[in-house]
Formats: sequence, C-alpha cells, structure tokens
Amino acid sequence: MFITFEGIEGSGKSTQRKRLLQWLDQQNISYISTREPGGTGVGHVLRDLLLSNTSSIVSNRTELFLFAADRCEHLAQVIRPALARGDWVICDRYVDSTYAYQCGGREHNEQDILDIIRLTNAIEPDLTFLLDMSPEEGLRRAKARADLDRFENEQLSFHQRVREAYLKTATKHHHRFSIIPSDGQSVDAIFDMIVTKINERRQMA
Repeated sequence: MFITFEGIEGSGKSTQRKRLLQWLDQQNISYISTREPGGTGVGHVLRDLLLSNTSSIVSNRTELFLFAADRCEHLAQVIRPALARGDWVICDRYVDSTYAYQCGGREHNEQDILDIIRLTNAIEPDLTFLLDMSPEEGLRRAKARADLDRFENEQLSFHQRVREAYLKTATKHHHRFSIIPSDGQSVDAIFDMIVTKINERRQMA
C-alpha cells in the first residue's frame, strides 16, 4: 500500500506516521518511510533551500518547480522501486501538499498546479490521511515545538487558504481520502481511526 499523511503545520502528521511505522513493525509488514520534500539526496538539498528562512528564493514559480523536481527524483529513486519490491510506502506529504500549498496558499492558477502534478507522473496513493485542524491551533503547536520554518512563518490567511484547499481536494478524491478532525482528539483516538481505515482497505483488496 502507498499511504500519505497530509495536513497543515502542527496537525500531528509526524506523530501519527511514527505510530503507524511501529504498528507495521508489529504486523511484520515490509515498508519504507519517506517524505516530501527531502526523500532523496537531491531532495534533501532542495528541502533546505525550500524551508530555510534564509532561502534566496524570490519567485513563487521557482518554489513550485523545485517541489516538482523533488517529486520526480523521489518517484524514480524511492517510491516506484519500493512499490515494485512489494514494500508499503509511508510518505509525509505528497501531491496533495502541492495542491494545498501552491494552489491554496500561493494562489497559483488551479489548472497550472494540476498540470505540474500530472507532469511529474505521480502515482496516486491508496490512502491519504488528512489530519484536519484549525490553523490557529496548528500554528500554536508548531511554535511550541520548534523554530518556525519558511512556510510556518507565513501569515494566518495563507494557512487558512491551505486548509480550505486541502478540504477541497479531499472532497474531489474522496475515494482515497480519510479526513480526521485533530482538534481536541487524543493521539490514541486518531491512531485508532487510522488503523481501522487501513484494515478496511486491506479487506477490500
């Protein structure tokens, strides 16, 4: 299975992804854990450039193309080979982040973003977990966790647009999306919902 985790800053993606990896170990399921940007050597360099507050990137289109370049290498070097081996792929952010942050946050033309995603020859995930949270709470958590990166430092309105774009694409791709409200939910309760959804999908296979 190819499973992705999505959500605004501070929504709990990393915590739930780590819980899932522990569960996969217990189930003796072979997997790889990866992320975008940064899932390859090339991607690691791009991640530093894209997320650093000292980044020299000025054009939002440059940012968009760097994310697309990261994905092309990620697919070729990591995701496609893993799936061909029969491994599960667990990915922190993927195509839906491109849509949410570039179409929603940066306000690029929607068709341009869809075309960019198409041109990377991206594989559609089997399941996408969207940890939905209010931007106010997400940013509060992000600030409490560590220094904010280039995206986390954007205005609240930016993160509100990102959330709205996430919910829009989740509705469009409802066959693979599972929206999990994260405000006020315990880590255990959220993880129980994730495992339940995965087991449901496995039974359908």
